[in-house]
Amino acid sequence: MLANGVLWALLCSSCQPDQSNPLRISKTMEKESMARMGELVRECRVCHGVEEAQRGPILDGMEYWYLYDQLQKFRSGIRGQNPENRSEHLMGIGIKKLQNDLESSYLADWFARQDPKPAVRTVRGDAERGKLFYEARCASCHGENAEGNRLLAGPALNRLEGWYFLEQMRKFRSDERGYHPLDETGRMMAAASKGIADSTLKDVVAYIVNTYGPEDEPTMFERMVPGKSPKPF
Repeated sequence: MLANGVLWALLCSSCQPDQSNPLRISKTMEKESMARMGELVRECRVCHGVEEAQRGPILDGMEYWYLYDQLQKFRSGIRGQNPENRSEHLMGIGIKKLQNDLESSYLADWFARQDPKPAVRTVRGDAERGKLFYEARCASCHGENAEGNRLLAGPALNRLEGWYFLEQMRKFRSDERGYHPLDETGRMMAAASKGIADSTLKDVVAYIVNTYGPEDEPTMFERMVPGKSPKPF
């Protein structure tokens, strides 16, 4: 029995990390941690990047505090639990890959540090009417120039693509977003969106995106179709 016990102890000790060099252990853990963070970024950019078929909003250049807050809402189940809101529901499933607050913080910081990407103008509306509505109903929380107001938990709107912006406003209006009792800011937006006509939403989105939003990205049609030849024939 003693011999077997000694053998078992030796086998177990061989499986343990070498404690004689804490610096080496620390470097190994750091390397493994950064590799995991890089993999998380790559997975996020499948949906939130422009390298592949985009399925979600571009997050580059958004505010750290807002990105972190939304990631934590998904992790806690405040967002992403309504199957009728398909895109959020998929995010609610994907967020399960995050293991802790540190990973949420890292991803939020990584995307916040990226340069904003150009976006195709996808929403048409009356910018003048949108300006009047924005100044009367939105600027107090989201800033005079859509730059956001952290003290009032109003995120910047000048990084949003038109299609996503309009989609989220519709979801707030229909209670597909901002339905959870613990989503204070979401519930405020849901309440503020009630009764706003679709044409008005388009006017506001068009005003913000065209005035303060990302740089204009040419459409696929504009990129593929050659320009007019300077020759007469």
